[in-house]
Amino acid sequence: MVMGLAGTAAADRDLCAPGTRFRGTPLDLDVKAADIRDVFRLLADVGRVNLVVNDQVEGKVTLQLKRVPWDQIACTIAAVHKLRIVVQDSILMVTKR
Repeated sequence: MVMGLAGTAAADRDLCAPGTRFRGTPLDLDVKAADIRDVFRLLADVGRVNLVVNDQVEGKVTLQLKRVPWDQIACTIAAVHKLRIVVQDSILMVTKR
C-alpha cells in the first residue's frame, strides 16, 4: 500500500482533512517560483501515487522545506492556493475548491 493512501476506502476522501496524520516519505524541497503542476508531479513521483490535476489548477509556488512528508507538502500547497486534494481509490485528484 502506498504511504499516505493507506486505508483508502471506496468512497472519496479529502487527503488534507483536519486531523490528518501525514505518513508520506519525508523530503527536502527548495524551489523558487516553480509551476504548481510540476511540483505536484514531483510529489506524486516521490509518493508513488497516481495523480490528476485539473486544468484550472495553475500558479507558482516557492518552498524551502526540510524533512517534510510529501503528503503534508501537497496539503500545504493546496491550502495556500485554495485547492482540494481528493483520494479516489489509488488516484489523487487536485481541483480548485
